[in-house]
Amino acid sequence: IYKRLLNITLANQKDITKMETTYRPAHIANYILWRAWKENIEITPMKLIKLVYIAYGWNLVINNNKQLFDEKILAWKYGPVIPSIYHEFKRFGNRPITKGNYAADFNIETGELSSVPTIPENDYDVLKVLNAEWENYKYKTGIELSKITHERGSAWDRAYKNGAGENEPLNNEDIKRRSLEAINCLIE
Repeated sequence: IYKRLLNITLANQKDITKMETTYRPAHIANYILWRAWKENIEITPMKLIKLVYIAYGWNLVINNNKQLFDEKILAWKYGPVIPSIYHEFKRFGNRPITKGNYAADFNIETGELSSVPTIPENDYDVLKVLNAEWENYKYKTGIELSKITHERGSAWDRAYKNGAGENEPLNNEDIKRRSLEAINCLIE
């Protein structure tokens, strides 16, 4: 279904190197939250973290190894975690994030809201990834997404190593490999 949208080119893909990014995890999380609230779909912190993680992997595959953000994705006991998103939304526990609670930037000196990070409408490369990912996973629960990210051989599994690798960053090549497998399964 999304083969045309994704337009994956496997030939001539370069090794993943650190490429300059313009986004932080908050940008990606806010877009996902906006889509969820627009479509009246509940989203818990766990579901949000997993969707941001999956979007990161899909972007590595679809947009020629470009990282969505520079923050490290860590192997925690219960799966891959983007720490800034975890800390921003942990107050919701296992409850849905209430509408309007975007990740926001505040002025440290005044404590006033300075901005809500968003993806520009003209960033078609990133938006095609986020929209395709959303359409494929929006009805999954956080638990269902967690099962996907915890599969044997996944980037999290390889980094976590039954607890020995707790807090270790996930390897981008492993994330990309598993994301490519998932995308291929969806488009076949």
